[in-house]
Amino acid sequence: MKKYLFLVTLLALTCSCNVVAKQLSLLGGGKLQTDSIVFEKDQSHATIRLYVDFPTSGNDILVNAIAEYISETLGGTYEGDLKDGKKLVNNYGQKQWESLRAEYVNMTDEMDSEFLSSISFYTTYEIRKIYETDLVVTYASFSDTYLGGAHGMQYSYGVTFRKSDGRRFSYAMMRELGTEGFYTLTKNGLKEYFDEATGSALSDEELKGYLLTEDDVNYLTRPHADPYMVEKGVQFIYQPYEIAPYAAGMPEYTVSYDKILPYLSVSARRMIGK
Repeated sequence: MKKYLFLVTLLALTCSCNVVAKQLSLLGGGKLQTDSIVFEKDQSHATIRLYVDFPTSGNDILVNAIAEYISETLGGTYEGDLKDGKKLVNNYGQKQWESLRAEYVNMTDEMDSEFLSSISFYTTYEIRKIYETDLVVTYASFSDTYLGGAHGMQYSYGVTFRKSDGRRFSYAMMRELGTEGFYTLTKNGLKEYFDEATGSALSDEELKGYLLTEDDVNYLTRPHADPYMVEKGVQFIYQPYEIAPYAAGMPEYTVSYDKILPYLSVSARRMIGK
């Protein structure tokens, strides 16, 4: 009898755990599992390196959304199985290497052959999972490409996915972006970036001197790229030449969650548990 009661209790606990697991899955809970996939090819003055944190298990909707994002980020031409991360990454790696090699060959008639023989065209692309909670997961993409100019060109973007349905956090989930308060966040964020670089607190006029815009520093254009969620708040990033010279890098800043809260929609607030 005791053995029977034990088995019944065990079965009930198992069923209960399964129900909880299912509910967590529907809510987006549970850690997203990833596999680090690398493609590298260095040949004939063309070098490619792709690094991808490819999703392997978790909420099926989320896994598929992230796989689609990775494919779109790398070119959007892959027609194979999105679950085959290695095949997907290799497909884009080979295509990008062929494109780089073609660029190098095309330049041979336009540039000094001795100079060309001493360099390699290259592309480095990293797509990494950088932040995760029970409700969201954030990926960041970084690329660096050199095609024979004075310097390479870098780009950096991020995207936050809602775990329950794969929806992406973007400016569309923010509000009051044209208010004085939000413009102040932008100005102060840029000041913090350049303050750290210069080691001193900048005045409005000094900040203006670091920028490539005729805008009033009190009404600076926000970054074109959508913001994304990280541990300390919402991250904003400008691309090279978007608001400052190349030497300034990619100006970025993080607005803490308590400060950004008034500018988030209800949907966005729920993504951070508010």
